[in-house]
Amino acid sequence: MIPANSSQPLLRSGWGLAVLLFSAVGVMGMLTPFDFEGSRWIWERANPEFGDWTARTFFEGDAPGLSDLGICFLLVSLGLYLWSGRNSAPEWLQRERPYLSFIVLSALAGALGLVHGLKWVIGRARPHEVWLSDWPFTPWHGFGPHFVTEGIFFGSFPSGHTASVVTLLMLAYVLHSHPDLRRWRIWAWLWGTVALAMSVTIAVGRVMTAHHWLTDCLGMILPIWIVLHWMFHRFLRTAEQREYIRMHGSYPPLPAYWELRFAGWGFLILLGAMGLVMGLRSVWLEVGIELLMLAPLGIGLIGYAWPRFRKLHETVLAAFFVVQPDEAV
Repeated sequence: MIPANSSQPLLRSGWGLAVLLFSAVGVMGMLTPFDFEGSRWIWERANPEFGDWTARTFFEGDAPGLSDLGICFLLVSLGLYLWSGRNSAPEWLQRERPYLSFIVLSALAGALGLVHGLKWVIGRARPHEVWLSDWPFTPWHGFGPHFVTEGIFFGSFPSGHTASVVTLLMLAYVLHSHPDLRRWRIWAWLWGTVALAMSVTIAVGRVMTAHHWLTDCLGMILPIWIVLHWMFHRFLRTAEQREYIRMHGSYPPLPAYWELRFAGWGFLILLGAMGLVMGLRSVWLEVGIELLMLAPLGIGLIGYAWPRFRKLHETVLAAFFVVQPDEAV
């Protein structure tokens, strides 16, 4: 086992997390006053070909688009992760399982959980609905006009296309921490720069097509990054998991595909939080009061799933590390 309090990367991650958090607050604060007019200015000067390139995806039968690289990266990582959990998987793949776990869980937590949870709860109208169909404009931090009772919808805040590209940053974390690639860490920084540039590019393109506001896209790059950083350094302690395998030559005895169990319990917690907020939201806006029944259901889901989620996290940490009582989630 690895001593729990002797990890220098964890100390660095604390500072990194603080920097990302303060930067995210600063960026959202700067964008908010210009959200409406700035988004409209970009839309009115849009390049249609560029906007179409950032919006389309061959997964919907279109020509390849910018977001396809992120989607393909996640799909390949998912396939390798599932393969790595089999006894017949090659040893080199089993050694890299901590990195694959990080990618899969971070994608589920950030690109899917955070993004789509906020879409349903916030219900913000998209720019083209506001400018062309007279829907009300609402800030990113306020509840929008969409309600789940209207059927399945895809709210404006935040941008899923942008999130799918931001997840490419995960590869930079892998390259930077991999024990066999320490002489090539410059490639991690270069790839991180490329991933951020691609994220900004697709963010601008989504604003050009009037599908998203500035805060939906540019404003969400850093929050998604915060999720990735926290998952790597604090929640999963991925580099230390990989070091455990290097030192012991094998994976510790854990339930098969325990990462997907995390995702399952986390999904129930997310549904509970969404139900609680949507129930309170109906009272706040005095619309769709029947949704208030979701609040107690949400509390029940959280109460059921959270202890099991926490217990599983303690089990995983105990398998890899000497755990202090206050280190569990």
